[in-house]
Amino acid sequence: MDEKYFVAKVQYDLPDENTGKLKKIREEKLVKGYSVTDVEAKVTSRYNGFQHDWRITAVSESKIDEVIED
Repeated sequence: MDEKYFVAKVQYDLPDENTGKLKKIREEKLVKGYSVTDVEAKVTSRYNGFQHDWRITAVSESKIDEVIED
């Protein structure tokens, strides 16, 4: 089984510096993995110890099939 690329959507709340109100932050992470479960585990590992409450809102397979880094 080959690894694929997945898009993991993560959401957390941060207090606004000026007003102090909580602001929803949404981020998308491109994650290489074998399955949705594998990607969820990798994201959870990355956010382990994160000081704010966070959650994964979605994981979907990406249409990206290769990343060329050089």
